[in-house]
Amino acid sequence: MATDTRITPKLSGMDVVQAIIQEHYELGAVQLPRQLEATHQRRHRKMVVETEQGVYLAKTYHRDAVVLDNLRFQHNLSSHLLENGIPVAEIKRARNGKGIVEVDDWAMELQHFVPGEPMQVTTPSLATSADALGRFHHVCRGVPVPPRDARKWRFSEVPRQALQKLFHVARQIGTDHNQIDGYCNQIALFLHDSTEVLSSAKREAFETGLIHGDWHGGNLLFQGETLTAILDLEFAGDGCYLEDIAYAVSNLCIRTTLSPEKMQHRTNILLDRYQVYRTLTYAELVALYYAVGVKHITTVSYQAPQMGGKVAGYTASEWLERLAAQCQWLAEQSRRARWGE
Repeated sequence: MATDTRITPKLSGMDVVQAIIQEHYELGAVQLPRQLEATHQRRHRKMVVETEQGVYLAKTYHRDAVVLDNLRFQHNLSSHLLENGIPVAEIKRARNGKGIVEVDDWAMELQHFVPGEPMQVTTPSLATSADALGRFHHVCRGVPVPPRDARKWRFSEVPRQALQKLFHVARQIGTDHNQIDGYCNQIALFLHDSTEVLSSAKREAFETGLIHGDWHGGNLLFQGETLTAILDLEFAGDGCYLEDIAYAVSNLCIRTTLSPEKMQHRTNILLDRYQVYRTLTYAELVALYYAVGVKHITTVSYQAPQMGGKVAGYTASEWLERLAAQCQWLAEQSRRARWGE
């Protein structure tokens, strides 16, 4: 018997989600959904749903016009990527042919559940991820995108206040204040130089187009060395290609190591494979390493106070030491790119 959505209560339990899926989709018997473990539920709930027709991922949203318009754009982008051989989670259409089911003050989408694990950084997986990013930018040229300021991205501004908070946390728990001060001064000098390299005027030289907007290992699903899906198109839209590349280098090549050799090896793999599809300009190569550093510093600086001063097993003072060393390497790469070394 069909559920009358006019009197369906607000989302309060998995039974409600189950009933809505049963009513609106041709999936046969639908089991009680279960919350997807080990994922952020901050922006929307994510649930695994087993049905006679297969396993799906249900995601719920606030029924807001702006949110739903962006979701429709994501669905169109998802279809375009699949048509061009780029793996993403396919959207399941409801009985009425739509990708979104709207109920009272909330809405829901169903995606085909894609098995896999978040990317582990290896030489083959790095090459695969760079190949996917290059193809993403290539096949999305000319695709209509929602309007936004393409020259400004989430980590484009120098994070002075966030770094100051990280510094204060480091001094509270650290014992060698002179050393902590030295690390912070090195990072501050790097950020000072980045303001010139990444100025608004300089950004005019950076090529723009449709970007993913959040390229990191958690959004790249792998089975072994095979990429099974690119996840989370929520931040996709008009932007600088440099933004995606900087995110990729920061997250996949720099974050987990202090070894100059390892950073160089990883970055070379990523940039070489990416440039099979799109060659970086001189301006992008010079600015890239400062964009990587700004993104990296901002991420750590925001996370550390929120997580009790420890991120990825390192304290705030240990992160200042790591960031200082990583920024020194990044600044040297920018200098070499500037002079063609």
